[in-house]
This record gives sequence, C-alpha cells and structure tokens, in this order.
Amino acid sequence: MLTTFDNIIIFLIVLGVMGIGYYFSKSIKDMESYYLANRSLPWSLVVGTLVASWYGGVGVVGTIGYASSFGLASWFIWSIGAHAVRFPLALWVGPKIHIRTDITIPDVFHNVYGKSVAILGSILLFIYCSQLGEITATGYIGAAAWGANKVVVGVAVVIITIILTCLGGLMGVAVTDMIFFFFMVASVSSVFPQIYSDVGGIVGIREALSSAPEVVAPIAGMPVSKAIMLIILCLNVYADPSFYQRFSASNSIKTGRRAMLTCFSLWLGFDIVLVLAGIIVRATNPEAIPEIGYIKMILNYLPAGVRGLFIVGLIGAIVSTLDSYYLIGGTTLANDIYGRIFSKEKLSDKKIIMLSRIGSCILGLGGLSLAFKFTMVYDAIAFLMSLWMSAAFVPLLAALLYKGKKTPMSGLFSMLAGTLSFTYFKISPVYISETFGTLEPVLVSIPLSMLFWIIGNQIGEDKNAKNTKIQA
Repeated sequence: MLTTFDNIIIFLIVLGVMGIGYYFSKSIKDMESYYLANRSLPWSLVVGTLVASWYGGVGVVGTIGYASSFGLASWFIWSIGAHAVRFPLALWVGPKIHIRTDITIPDVFHNVYGKSVAILGSILLFIYCSQLGEITATGYIGAAAWGANKVVVGVAVVIITIILTCLGGLMGVAVTDMIFFFFMVASVSSVFPQIYSDVGGIVGIREALSSAPEVVAPIAGMPVSKAIMLIILCLNVYADPSFYQRFSASNSIKTGRRAMLTCFSLWLGFDIVLVLAGIIVRATNPEAIPEIGYIKMILNYLPAGVRGLFIVGLIGAIVSTLDSYYLIGGTTLANDIYGRIFSKEKLSDKKIIMLSRIGSCILGLGGLSLAFKFTMVYDAIAFLMSLWMSAAFVPLLAALLYKGKKTPMSGLFSMLAGTLSFTYFKISPVYISETFGTLEPVLVSIPLSMLFWIIGNQIGEDKNAKNTKIQA
C-alpha cells in the first residue's frame, strides 16, 4: 500500500536517525556516558523516551489486537491500572533510585542479597530485555505496509535497532525516541477523528457490535483469569529496568518526578484512542487480523507521503522500545553476568561497552528466533513480563522499600520459587472454568515468591547489617 515516495521518505528518516546515533557516539567516553547519559537528561527527553519506550509495538499494534478481542476492558482494566500504579512510583520510589549508587537492578540485588542472587537475576533480566512482543509486532506492520515476509521485516528492524543502540548509548536512544514519539503520536492521532466519525461514533460502534455487547462494556469482555493477570502485570513497572535507568539518568530528582507525572495524561489519552481504534476494526472488518486491518485502515485515510510518516511512527515505536532494552540487556550481560562470573577484577569501561554491544546483538538474534512463535503481540510481552515479575518483583521491592532484615537466602528462595512455579504452570496449564479461563501462572508464582522470601529471611544474617558492622 506504500508508494515509492513513501518508501523514500522512510529511507531518508532512517538515515537521519542513524546520523543522530553516530553524532552522539562521539561523546561516549565511559560507562556513565554510555548507559546513563552522564545523568543529564532534561525533562523533555525523559518524557519523550519514557512514552516512546513504554509504548512500542506492544502499546501501539498490540493494543489494537487486545482491544479487538476484549473491547473496552482493555482500557478499563489494563490502561487505568497500569498508569494508576505509577503515581507512587513517580512520587516515592523514583527518588530513592536517583540517589542510589547502584547502576543496574542486579547491582541492587548484589548489594542486598549477594552475588548468587545478582547472577540469577541478571540472567532472567537479560531474557526479559529480548522484548519478543516488539519483534512480533514488526510482522504485522510488514504484512500490511509492504506485503513482506514477517521475518525479513523483523531482521531489518532489529539491525537498525542494534546499530542505534551500539552507536549512541542512552543519549542517542533518548533523542531518537523523542523523534519517534512525535511521529507515533501525530500519525496515530491525526486520522482517528475521521475514522471515529465515519463509523458513527459510539452509537455506530454499538450497532455494529450488537451481537457482541460485551465488547463495549467496561470489563465484561475479558476472562476473569486474564483480567487478574493484567492487573498484576500493571505492577511490573516496579521491576522494569528501563524506568530505573531513566530516573537515574535524569538531571535531577525533580526532573524525573515531573516527567513521570506529565506522562500520565499522555498515556491515558493515547490509550483510549488505540482501544477505540481496535474496536472500530472489529466493527468494520471482523474477518481481518485486527493488527493488519488497523494498519490498512489508517493507510487508506492518509495521502501518499504521509503514509510513510505513519509507518515510521509505528516502526519507530518498536525501535524506541527495543533500543532501550537492548542497551539495558547488553549492559546486563557485560557488567552483571560476565563481570560477576568471569572477571575477578573490575572491568574497564571500554570492555563493558564492547561486551554491551555484543549483548545487544545476542538479544536481537534470540528475539528473532522466538518472537514469531506468538500469534498475538500481547501474548509475547505478557509471557516475558510474567516470568520477570515472578522472579524479581518481590525481592526487588523488598530490597528498595523494606527497612528490616534481608538475608541472602530470602532473595534466592524468592527468585527460585517464582521462576520454577511459573515454569511449571506454563508447561502444565490448569483450566478452571469457562468464566475464569485458564489459571495464569503469575497468579500462583508471585504469592509463592513472597512466601519463600519470608521463609528464606529466617535463614542466615542480614548482609547489609553485617557490612555496616565491619565498616563501623
């Protein structure tokens, strides 16, 4: 559906973005400048990179698929819940992160629970940073825009992402995120009023979906088990490495807090546009694959040239998320896995940056090999979020917020219990009922992780208390 003019525009923008990455590569001198942009991100860049990174293909393309399947429940359950839990994150948790000397989440684990927990957490974090759902989303965009093979488009997007990540570090990622953020919001929002009007507004949607009234009901369109899972996954942001990185990289505590609070209105407003668009796709073209039907619908409303900008917005949303997590994952491999297992001495900044870039390439290859095994974008990201939360949510929040005793065994027991129970129930699903659906593993793994954190906390001494005595 794209013209030669559209493809030229896309190519020129990609070249421009690569140029930005190359420009910022010249300022990378050490790990702090590569991973945290010298803790100098202003409010505008923090807002842009948070919105772009946390949306991505999952937020833009994936929301369409979920909204088409589950209707307004996608907004009332997922969107409101996901953003509401970020208020305490911005007001209380974030400031604690900014003043810490820990650079990564595994650093937190190491300081509180010891080396073994840090290594196990690092491996799971590296897997989480593959962000399979983003690559899954590229398949739908390629099929709708060019009629291309999903793997070919996925490879192209991953290569672009790896180049950007390896070149510019966090500052390059943040600036390109800001550009992609503009194209993403402008392109998606500009045609929505016309689409909404043409379908007859909410009245027209209700009439078209009269045989499935649950789609336009606040919560009725979603199985109970999936709704509970999404509510729990809303809390994943408290264990999400990109938030900790962005808050640490902001130029002050006030900047990070203001940026988070600014994002709330943008997230909620953009979410309702996407959810309604997904419902409109189901109302007007119920036989189509929702994600592909949505992209084709938007392209039909746009003139040549602007279509290219829309595709840049969609692909940019994916790249802006992938490059953030590839940067974090690559650093995790270098600093937190290789550095802790194989290096007896502190790694030089030059070697960490080199290994981080290798880690980004490994994440891209691993993601391409697994991403297209999922049919829905949200299923891919829900799998990774559930696994990461099962393992890390309880020990991380306890490390940051709990002031009492914390032993190495509490972190190890909690992480193992969450990981193993999630794996078991994922391999051996338990069907409850038609209304409740299949038991989601995370509903069992997080309570077990908490229980075993409490049990493990009765074994051994508080590592931090011991270190404090030695220093005294």
